[in-house]
Amino acid sequence: MNETSIRIELAGRAYPLTVLPEEEANIRKAAAEINESIARLKASYPMTDKQDLLAMAALEVTTRAFNQATAQARAEDIAAVEDLERLLSSIRS
Repeated sequence: MNETSIRIELAGRAYPLTVLPEEEANIRKAAAEINESIARLKASYPMTDKQDLLAMAALEVTTRAFNQATAQARAEDIAAVEDLERLLSSIRS
């Protein structure tokens, strides 16, 4: 495996990571999304503790990911049902 060392920053703290090259872009996007969430929370709520902000940001980002995954799965289920309905209609004809 060809791993690469990177450094990301979360909530003002640096973290060295060793990742696969194909994962690097997603890891950097995830860190950026977490930091953006922290900034939004900090501006909207009177929280100053970084651990609280990081915990709430993690909850927000993870919930958003679960909601997107659920919506995608629902769309795939609907498409499968529609395919079955078309197949049944063609058999009845």
